[in-house]
This record gives sequence, structure tokens and C-alpha cells, in this order.
Amino acid sequence: MTVSDWSRRYEANAKVPYLPTDDYDFDHALSELCIAVEEIDERAAVSSVLRILRQRRGLAAEVLHKHEPTCRSCGGNKQCVGCDDIRPKAEQLAPGWQFFSRLGRWETVERIEQANEYAPMRVWTDKTGPDYSWSIPGWRQLDAVAPPRRPHGTPEIRICEYRYDRAAPMYAVVTLDTVYHAENKDPVAEAHYSREGGWTVRHRPDGGGDVVVINCGPSKAKARTALRAAARQHAKALGVKVTLEPAGGTR
Repeated sequence: MTVSDWSRRYEANAKVPYLPTDDYDFDHALSELCIAVEEIDERAAVSSVLRILRQRRGLAAEVLHKHEPTCRSCGGNKQCVGCDDIRPKAEQLAPGWQFFSRLGRWETVERIEQANEYAPMRVWTDKTGPDYSWSIPGWRQLDAVAPPRRPHGTPEIRICEYRYDRAAPMYAVVTLDTVYHAENKDPVAEAHYSREGGWTVRHRPDGGGDVVVINCGPSKAKARTALRAAARQHAKALGVKVTLEPAGGTR
């Protein structure tokens, strides 16, 4: 930028009026804004004028902010222009997604085609059928929801027995048969050993009622039998089967 450019910007910036301390009439402020812009330079680019006004944050800048809808992220309390809009973009759509179409109804995506990354997306849904498709720019934000995640596998209750020590705990957990190591965060039944009380099995027969405690003494075999019986009780209520974690999957 040359010296003359800097000088012209300085002179233009000096012409922007400051914001008065008391309340002011909005229409009057807007007229002053128009005058200030005309006095800057009729040949000035709009972007340059806006930059100058915002840098000064005077009366004209305040008028600009009042004209621009904002949101909490913008520092105001007016309607958001998009910075708080967390709706998914059309480019995220995939078969199984649902979105609110221009016809005011929810439609399920069945097929998507896009000629290139810049072209609009052609979206076929269960409502449009195979003979018609929506044309949607990839950047457009939509009221859309993704389908629920459905992990592959058959649900079951698995008995997990730790083998690093004879007193290691045993668990009955809900998991999928495709999971190699079942997590023991929320077991339906568990067996623990203590020197004072021996083995105890704990579970809630109806899933959310009172805890039932079965004292099995020093016998781990008895505790294992009680744990498996508790697991079968939960499996019957849930309609799934009981399995043992494979030897390679035990810890």
C-alpha cells in the first residue's frame, strides 16, 4: 500500500463521527451514516468503507452492527446469521438420513449423486421416488438427522472370568457376539472375593430393583454357578442367550 493510499484511508477514517454518549434516534444515525460514506470517497469500494467504519467503531459502525442480525456468538441478542447454526450440511447426507424438505415434510434419503465436489447434490428420497430428485448445494444446512447407529452382531449376555489370579472377579455383561473383549462397566451380575467373607455374587433380578447378594463362601465353583444362574435369569427376561467368553478373550 502506497503512502497516498494510507493518507486517503486516514482522511476517510477521520470523517466517521463518534458514537454519542446519550440515546439517539436510529433514523438520524442512519442518515449520518449515509453522509459519512458519501464523504469518504464515492470511488471507494464497499468493503473498504465497511472496514474503515468498523475499525473506528463510531456512530456509523454502531449503526452497521444494529442493522446486522447477530447471535450470542456474535455478541448480540438478535437473530443469528449462521454462526450458531449447528445443523448438518447437505454434503453429510447419506442413505438412511432424514431431512425436512421444501415441501414441509420429513423425507428419507435413498440415493445420492454428485457430478463433482462443486456441483449440487441430487437426492432421491422415499417421497420423490426414482423419477424425481432434489437438487441441493452441498454447503446448505438442513434440518436433518442421521439414522441410529446399529452395530453388527447378535446381543447376548456373556460370562467374563478373569484368570490372572484365583481370586480375580467374574462378571456377566450385556454385549454383542462380534465383540472380542466385553466391557465390564455395567454388569448385570458380578462375583467378587474377599478374605473376610469369601465369594459373593451381586445382581438386580428385575434390572432395576433391590440388589440381591448371594454368599458363596470360599468356593469359587459355587460362585461361578450362582453367577451363571443369575445371568440366565437376566437373559430370559431380555430374550437373549448366555455364552462364555472364549478362552482367548479372557483376561
